[in-house]
Amino acid sequence: MGGGLAIAGFVVASALLVGNKAIGDIVETELRGRSDSFADVLLTEPDAIDSLLTGISREAETEAKIRQVSNLAGIESFSIFDRNGQEIYKSRSDRYQWMIRDRPGGISTGDSLSPQMLDHTGQWQMVLDDGNSPVSVLQPLYRDGERIGFLSVVADVTADRSAYSNTLVKASAIIAAVLLLATGVPFLLFLRRRRILEEADARIEFLANHDNLTRLLNRRRMQEETDRHLQTARATRERMAYFFIDIDELAEINDRLGQANGDELLRGVARRLRAVCGPDDLAARVGPDDFTILRRRIISPDDAHAFARRLTSVVCAPLEIAGEPIAPRISVGCALAPLDGRNHTELVKHAEIAHLRHKSSKQDDLVLFEAWMDEEAHRRRQIEGVVRQAVENKGFELFYQPLIDGRSHRTIGFEALLRLRDADGNYISPTEFVPVAEARGYIKRIGTWVIREATRQVAEWPDPIFVSVNLSAVQFADGDLIKIVQTALDNAGVSGERLELEVVESLVLDRSDDILDQLRRLKALGASLAMDDFGTGYSSLSYLWRFPFNKLKIDQSFMFALARGEKRVEQLVGTIISMAHHMDMKVTTEGVELREQVEMLDRFGCDIIQGFYFGKPMCAADASQRLLSEMGQGRIKEQTPQRPRRQRSVSAA
Repeated sequence: MGGGLAIAGFVVASALLVGNKAIGDIVETELRGRSDSFADVLLTEPDAIDSLLTGISREAETEAKIRQVSNLAGIESFSIFDRNGQEIYKSRSDRYQWMIRDRPGGISTGDSLSPQMLDHTGQWQMVLDDGNSPVSVLQPLYRDGERIGFLSVVADVTADRSAYSNTLVKASAIIAAVLLLATGVPFLLFLRRRRILEEADARIEFLANHDNLTRLLNRRRMQEETDRHLQTARATRERMAYFFIDIDELAEINDRLGQANGDELLRGVARRLRAVCGPDDLAARVGPDDFTILRRRIISPDDAHAFARRLTSVVCAPLEIAGEPIAPRISVGCALAPLDGRNHTELVKHAEIAHLRHKSSKQDDLVLFEAWMDEEAHRRRQIEGVVRQAVENKGFELFYQPLIDGRSHRTIGFEALLRLRDADGNYISPTEFVPVAEARGYIKRIGTWVIREATRQVAEWPDPIFVSVNLSAVQFADGDLIKIVQTALDNAGVSGERLELEVVESLVLDRSDDILDQLRRLKALGASLAMDDFGTGYSSLSYLWRFPFNKLKIDQSFMFALARGEKRVEQLVGTIISMAHHMDMKVTTEGVELREQVEMLDRFGCDIIQGFYFGKPMCAADASQRLLSEMGQGRIKEQTPQRPRRQRSVSAA
């Protein structure tokens, strides 16, 4: 804007300077014209110039006429000089106002022209204009080619000059306004556009370096800043702590309150993280529910523990979301620099490993990384790869453990148990790959496959035989479990009575109304419902009468305790079996490995026994062979097939 004003000022000043010069030239040219015209009048009027030059026979009427012409020509006064430069006649005095005479006769001041003026030859005009006094013009008078004298006219052109100046000022103002509009408006538009571009650039730069939701640093920027601080720390020997923080069960909060309220929770947690951090610390959001903090100037691991305690206290305080108090729970892992890593990649890897350890154990306020955890994490990553390939390529297997009738000790069913081989063909323990599958969100897909495969397999066995399948809480979340089970039964061509579904006690603690509805609909399909691992959780009797269970499964820990000789275990088992029978439920006891345990369960009237004493989990082929053997011994009689015709269920339709 300043440049535009400078340009406009320069143009206006130039216009005024040039205009003033032009005004002077115009005034001079006009006065020259007046002088020429008056000289022509004097020379053409009969005897006018002679009477003024000689004073002889000067008629008053002629002089008055000449004065009138001069007035009309805008000449204030005029003087006549003879050929020698002596003033002969002057219409009025310019020096003494009291000598101004309006009557004929004029005055003579005795002035004379300089020799330089007399030496000029030919026609010429001399203009005198000092800018203050009236302008005068001197020129020779010629008649018949002979110079007879000189004429000097004086005119007051102040009014003309003022009129011209006013016109010039107005024109200059218009020019200035036009210039301001021509340069100022585009300049203002340019400034506005530049501001918009600067704001857009600032926004782009912010988004390139920060998380849009929480305003914390993003993963890339966190890596750059951490590496920069670590490089400096090599010279200063500064110690730092890198924290990996995860919000537990954020997915469930999103499902219950909605994504928008889940985002509000993330923003609230981010604000609290910034409040806990010092001015030199770094905080970032590196995942959907993952945050990291680089804590500067750590002296010892105790400082990391103290910071984690303060962090947990602040972050886990209740937040009001959608009118409901929510107390976030976090898992925290920490890696120390330079002990556990000299760059961001190493630190975040080790802090995340420690965080996973804390997530599973929940001991103390955090877990500090230790070297042996890296080996465990490497094993976990290997299992993750195997699980991912198994999910994509149907690489899982089902093993079947016999379920034995408590009276006849014959096989009446099997529990389907998931198995997975590694790249070398060795089986991976379910205690290793199941938590990995849960953490990576594969459980629902795996569970759906198990239901389909188990129902397909049971269709190949004699009709009395049933198969029992474990269900995860994740399979109830989307509300499509009933359709999945119905479709599996329809595709296998078996009735629901040949399928038993096991759920754990913890499932019924959350969203009980929703779970109750789904359990009732599953039971309506003909499936049997069993509460698994009874006695290890809350074991509230209210769940037994509220939920439609057909069976209780006594956890194997009771048999292990009995084998160790612990007191009152036998009485407790008997009480559970008696209670279940009084509630019209059957009982399955797991983990039976000793004959004494079988005899005890026989006395109590346990309905179904499961354990290594009667058989370990086996592949489908071995299970089929076992059934064939028992059929050959007459212990199992295949009923006339009651396999229903394939009908489309209401849910499938």
